[in-house]
Amino acid sequence: MAKKEKDIKDMSLDELIDSLNSLKKEVFNIGIQKMAGQFEDTSQISKKKKSIARVKTMITKHKNEVSNA
Repeated sequence: MAKKEKDIKDMSLDELIDSLNSLKKEVFNIGIQKMAGQFEDTSQISKKKKSIARVKTMITKHKNEVSNA
């Protein structure tokens, strides 16, 4: 579910929150698979964490827009 920045900008606040939750679950599951030795592409963890940061940034922007309006 790696979203590009322009895709994230078009999402509503609810969609961003759902995306954040699913990304967190994916990072958790990848970590479990890594510990079990079933997951070899560990770069996915850092990619997902960067996506989480992007989504959190957009959530903050949405909240700031609402509070300033």
